[in-house]
Amino acid sequence: MAEIFLLTRGHMDHVEKFIRSLRSQFFPMKFKKKVKDANGQEYEIETTELIEAQVRPYQLYGFVCPDEFVQPMCNNLGIPTTETWFNKNPGEQSGSFKDGFGVKAYLETLRLLLGAEKLPKLDPSKGIWHVPIYRNYVNVLGIGWHPDGKINTIAGEHDAI
Repeated sequence: MAEIFLLTRGHMDHVEKFIRSLRSQFFPMKFKKKVKDANGQEYEIETTELIEAQVRPYQLYGFVCPDEFVQPMCNNLGIPTTETWFNKNPGEQSGSFKDGFGVKAYLETLRLLLGAEKLPKLDPSKGIWHVPIYRNYVNVLGIGWHPDGKINTIAGEHDAI
């Protein structure tokens, strides 16, 4: 089995349709089975069956909010975490999900590739975003943030969205 890694970007409805389309793909795959005939003689036969493709979501999202709310949103989401560069032995891991490099190495690499700044350290004294965000069974890993540019219009200079 092979896994093709890709990132998506676009309107959520269209991305969901894309994912549904990927999930509906079936491929022929050869299997070997051992069978016995009426006399008890064992044979190995080869069959071809259709298998359903799997979509394994490693999702990268961009969440847009005003610059002054980056810190409260990070506080609310609990990012960045205390991930380390390298994994520890099984049972000692602190949330890393890969062997070898810890998730921190991958997150830092993505941050640099995206040209993002480091997320601010958690600081509850700077407030949290007051609207609850559902996070049950969701592992949120922060990568970084990128300030939007400013644009000049007739009304003056303001944030570009």
